[in-house]
Formats: sequence, C-alpha cells, structure tokens
Amino acid sequence: MKVANYLNIIADHLHPYMVLVFPTGNGIFQQDNAPCHKALIVLEWFKEHTDEFHLMSWPPNSPDLNPMEHIWDVMERQLRAQTPPCTNISTLCDRCLDIWYKLSPVMY
Repeated sequence: MKVANYLNIIADHLHPYMVLVFPTGNGIFQQDNAPCHKALIVLEWFKEHTDEFHLMSWPPNSPDLNPMEHIWDVMERQLRAQTPPCTNISTLCDRCLDIWYKLSPVMY
C-alpha cells in the first residue's frame, strides 16, 4: 500500500472512529511495521493526534504480540485439514467464514 493511501485511510476512517469510541483520548491504536505504517509522514500524523489517541509502539518482527496472528494460524490449520481442497475463491471464502463463525469465544 502506498503511504498516501494509508494516510488517507487513517485520516478519513480511523480518526473519526477513534474519536467517537474513545472521546476522552485514551484509545490505543496498534499497527505492524509495514513500510507504509513506518513512513515519516504517517508517524508525524500520529504525533499530531496524540491528544486524541495513542499509537502503540511495536517491536519489529513480533507477530507473537498480535493475537490475531494466532487466530489466523488456527483458521489456516482447520482450512488445510478439510477435504477436498478448495477449488475456487468462492469456496475458500465460504469455508473461511464457516471456520471464523465457529471459533470459540475463548479464542478471542
């Protein structure tokens, strides 16, 4: 993703959401170390909005700190265990959704 596109997304969508959900400014946003996330203009944008919400610092190469990565792993294992294998995108999508909706709330 290009930096300008990412900046538009956070400005147009993330910012209004965070201000609405965390009106006291105590919200925390987490992103990984994708190049567009680490761009100077993006980091400066987050600094300008520190009074509205905070950007969580993120060590490089740390998927273990992101709980979603563990959920993706569980889903992938379940998907690969299914037979026959998916033959098209539609089937893949249906199976992923089926697995997603059957995940235990404990997983979250």
